Amino acid sequence: MDTKALNIFIDLAQDLHFARTSERNNISASTLSRLIQRLELEAGTPLLERSNRYVGLTPAGQRYLDFARQTLAAWQDFQQDTGIDQHQPSGAVSLYCSVTASHSVLSDILFDLRQQQPNIEIKLHTGDQALSLERLKQGQEDFVIAARPDQLDPQIEFKPLSMSDLVIIGPNGQSLVFDQLTQMQQAGAIDWSALPWIVAESGLTRSRLDRWFRHQRIKPSIYAEVTGHEAIVSMVALGCGVGLVPKLVLTSSPVFDSIQTLDDDHETHAQLLADVEIGLCVLKRRINEPLINAVWLGVKESFIAQ
Repeated sequence: MDTKALNIFIDLAQDLHFARTSERNNISASTLSRLIQRLELEAGTPLLERSNRYVGLTPAGQRYLDFARQTLAAWQDFQQDTGIDQHQPSGAVSLYCSVTASHSVLSDILFDLRQQQPNIEIKLHTGDQALSLERLKQGQEDFVIAARPDQLDPQIEFKPLSMSDLVIIGPNGQSLVFDQLTQMQQAGAIDWSALPWIVAESGLTRSRLDRWFRHQRIKPSIYAEVTGHEAIVSMVALGCGVGLVPKLVLTSSPVFDSIQTLDDDHETHAQLLADVEIGLCVLKRRINEPLINAVWLGVKESFIAQ
């Protein structure tokens, strides 16, 4: 059984990038291409759609990804049942999170795993937190670190790792927005509809903001829609507007000193700034796979406030 080929196919199917996959697996791009061609020949159908700008799974490729995962899981079960391999589980799993989470929450996860499962390798992918749960459901990742949505998809298992406040932020340096805020604060009230907003394209903070805008009958002036909370912090620091971000993103930012946290009243906090729970997520249907289960059990729950 060529378990290495199946592992490499899973890696490529999750990342959909030939160069990164070949580098991570210490093989050349041409070797990776031949490996995929051999698997397609054995399967009797194309598994990947390829062009100069796009790599994606075909419908058969998505089914082959499920087959590869199930086959490797069954192989590990066989090894354990027959005593062929009495060592700790070994292999690689992918994990997706934001850059901020990779600097903060991830360190605790890696520490736990190094102690309990030293033979498991984490292949880290970073990007917009708002995309994490969709990447998990599409099979692009084994695990993701994500903010728990107000309604969690029933097919996802969530393990809490941290809590973070949501905070409204504004610039703390000379700019038109800073001058607007200063005048409003001196007058004793902030007119949120008169300020330009930097908002996330999607995700929990965007849904919270939209709900609050509707409830307060605010017609927001949207200056920019961006990908990722880190981009919101950067644009606010430049004086482009105000925004809503998790506090841990703000405190981890190199432009922290250029930001001010804006006061909010009790009603705003109850509707908009309620704590966000951040945790490790996995698909429930995969949690009994030996490698996935080893990682899941190796990460401890936590409720550390950020």
